[in-house]
Amino acid sequence: MDRFLVACLILCLVVMMVLNVVQPNPVRTFGYGLFREYQRFLLALETSSWPTLTGEHFIVKYRPGDEASASLVLQEAERVYRPLGDFLAYFPEEKVPILIYPDRASLNRIFGWGSEESAMGVYWAGIIRILSPADWLGDLPDAQKETAFRTQGPVAHEFVHYLVDYKSKGNYPRWLTEGLAQYGEEHVAGTAPPNSRDLSLTPLSLRDLDGKFDNPVWQDYSYALARDMVAYLVEKYGAEQIPRLLDSLGQGYSLEQVFNQTLGVGVDEFLEGYRDSLVE
Repeated sequence: MDRFLVACLILCLVVMMVLNVVQPNPVRTFGYGLFREYQRFLLALETSSWPTLTGEHFIVKYRPGDEASASLVLQEAERVYRPLGDFLAYFPEEKVPILIYPDRASLNRIFGWGSEESAMGVYWAGIIRILSPADWLGDLPDAQKETAFRTQGPVAHEFVHYLVDYKSKGNYPRWLTEGLAQYGEEHVAGTAPPNSRDLSLTPLSLRDLDGKFDNPVWQDYSYALARDMVAYLVEKYGAEQIPRLLDSLGQGYSLEQVFNQTLGVGVDEFLEGYRDSLVE
């Protein structure tokens, strides 16, 4: 049965990749949805023995002895749930799973990363994984830990990734979700101070940009550019267009089609407007 299910998932993913997107492509989003839910099913089996802390909208799983971190994570997750859901006009139908890993090595091991990777949180396939606050908050007094975790922690950022993924049904470019995650944590959840615009940025093609987020040489630049492009999108066209854009992506339309339908401009015209904004 497992082999049959995996074979079906692989077939769906292949069809997703080869179908063109001149018309809405529900097969693309349906196939990804199957894959994502299968990953969540596997996760539930793998972590069935982990201690669990359940809130109104989240389920936090953690390793024994890290109860304080689980409580801190759940509190922050519930705090950002409403404002970020309002921003993207999406509220999950089920409780959102968050897994807490006790140290960086155990988190990195999940994705086959080396010790040089320093991510504090990762969203992938319906699951938010974060590094335990106990690992990096150190010996801060308890009274300061909540503030430090709120302003420096990854919960809001990764929750935006979750919302974008589900609302668009997995049909989104990397630059858009990374830009929205930074915009959401800065301007909506208030978990990081807003960044001023970086007028030294030189826009890349969107295909080039999406390929550079995991390149250590380009990583900081790519995130800064994605953040700035989304800030420009919101300022120019309005925050209310973001949910509409994600809804259209969720119907299987291409980014070019979605920009034309939602913003009234194609991707190239959007990029041209963004370039012009950097020299105004």
